[in-house]
Amino acid sequence: MFIIIVGGGKVGLYLVKHFMEQGHRVLLVEEDWEKVKEVRKKYGIEVVWGNGTEETVLEEAGIEDCDALVAVTEDDQDNLVICQLAERQYNIAKTYTRVNTPGNEKLFSWLGVNVAVSSASILAAMVEDDLSFNDFRNLLIKDQDNLKLIRMTVKGNSPSINKKIKDIKLPTEAVLVAILRGDNSLVPRGNTRLAENDVILALTRPELEEEMKKAFNG
Repeated sequence: MFIIIVGGGKVGLYLVKHFMEQGHRVLLVEEDWEKVKEVRKKYGIEVVWGNGTEETVLEEAGIEDCDALVAVTEDDQDNLVICQLAERQYNIAKTYTRVNTPGNEKLFSWLGVNVAVSSASILAAMVEDDLSFNDFRNLLIKDQDNLKLIRMTVKGNSPSINKKIKDIKLPTEAVLVAILRGDNSLVPRGNTRLAENDVILALTRPELEEEMKKAFNG
């Protein structure tokens, strides 16, 4: 099996080692150049240097030919973008991510990520075992009807203007889906800066709607 792992932190390297030992072909995508050199030297695997949320980087990694993609960066929003690109742009049937913020597993599943878990060892098992994969996915998507897609506009006096999304404190169980800016629709990445009159679409629990609005407009 050809597996692409995006993110060379502790979890990413754990998975690299695990899948290599199981005889799979593994390719790592990592944007820290020093880490790229270190992984190449230590593991002797293919490593692509770049941001995994960018289509050109995923294409350089050979995403069209991969059997599974695992996104394990330290940013949940980036992990979501990577998995959605893999599924919608390249028709990758198996996408997996490690959730950094407890509570986001259900949100990610609702948005189409096949499996979102917080344990690296469980994640490894899910990639390799289709039966467990399906059983676990069904468990994760229970109660999805309790989620709500909300719409917010960034006002002119908002403290979030020109802030990066990753620097805005959001409720634990919340994921941004899209940013509408004029006639354009943007994919919300961790480094995306907000602008006045941006319309934000977010998925969260209904009781957290007011908290979400305060996060963006004070």
